Amino acid sequence: MILHKYQKLFGKFIGNIVRPRYGWKKNVTKIAKFFFLLIEFPIEACGDVLFFWKKFRKVEITNPRRILIVKIDQFGDVLFSTFLLPIIKKKYPDVEIDYLINPKTKPLLEKNPHITHLYYWENMFLLALLGREKSKSGGLKEIRSRNKATMQELIAKNYDAVLNTRAYPPSSNVPWRKIGGKLIAFDISEQSFLADYWARYELTEEEWVNYLNLLKPLGINGEDAEFSPGFFNLSDTSPVGEGKKYVVISPISFDKERQWPKEEWKKLISGLVDLGYRVALTGMPTQKAYLDELMPSQNDGGVIALNTLSLAEFGTLMKDAEFFVGIESFPAHLALAFKKEIFCLVNNNSYYLKGFSKRRLVIDARSMLPIVENLHFLDLKTARAADILSDHRVK
Repeated sequence: MILHKYQKLFGKFIGNIVRPRYGWKKNVTKIAKFFFLLIEFPIEACGDVLFFWKKFRKVEITNPRRILIVKIDQFGDVLFSTFLLPIIKKKYPDVEIDYLINPKTKPLLEKNPHITHLYYWENMFLLALLGREKSKSGGLKEIRSRNKATMQELIAKNYDAVLNTRAYPPSSNVPWRKIGGKLIAFDISEQSFLADYWARYELTEEEWVNYLNLLKPLGINGEDAEFSPGFFNLSDTSPVGEGKKYVVISPISFDKERQWPKEEWKKLISGLVDLGYRVALTGMPTQKAYLDELMPSQNDGGVIALNTLSLAEFGTLMKDAEFFVGIESFPAHLALAFKKEIFCLVNNNSYYLKGFSKRRLVIDARSMLPIVENLHFLDLKTARAADILSDHRVK
């Protein structure tokens, strides 16, 4: 299993070599990961030699009282991980489940009935990612002080199990080892040798299936599990009001390699309006100019641009939509939480998706989206608006 681990790590290492199709911000991030893994390899090797005996020790956690899920990540990744909650609760109805997250993702988990407490951790690597919104809550000293206080709270909770749900950097197990309890982590996470249980992570498997491996020490095999993430933080009123049936379109990504031509978006929007749908275009405040470019020159209210929604308003918008069209990003995960019909554009040259992408792409980037009936994948490089508007796609 150790050799299998390094085979996977090497694949990810090679995948971080810069390729021309990426924008400069993504290239900088990939270069940083490349050199980080270069430094991390000897640390992993030494640790695996010293703690190899752990692989022969059986880890069983029965009747846990408290579980901590560590998910310091971006919005889509955090929402994705919530599918684990009802599965754990089905096995252990009385267990308390806490979450440790990036404070920005707090609205994602608010009102979730399966979560007892939310705790916050600020990861410097994620804060430094180019193209992402930066922290507005102080400098390095303040962040360290808040993290230290959080760690003291977590140690006092006496958790039975701590699940580190991140596979790739930043995914260090050093902080979580201090919390106590049985530490469960992926075999390719940083310093996985510190964990009590190394969950197998397969590059060619669906991401949610990999996540189920984290539950095995809890006696949950996942054979009858289903992918069902949950979002419960909704607003009282709809952002679009009452009226026509509408479609949600989220056309924008931080990454240039995920962008679909504007002309195709315009054709899609026009076609949906002709079919009798109202179209809700969504984005962030900084993306207003892009959304304005997609608006029809003659618009009688059939297309509305929404770029100042709160997360609760966005959730309500998605809950009441007929279906969703967008790229592989957080809005697609939100649509999944509401079991919407989804037309998702994926860059087949950059993101590996089981059954959709070529195997060689597994060393580059991975899509977290599951293969489910109501999710239609389209190759971003070849798909056209007509593919989504055709009779067998839109009813």
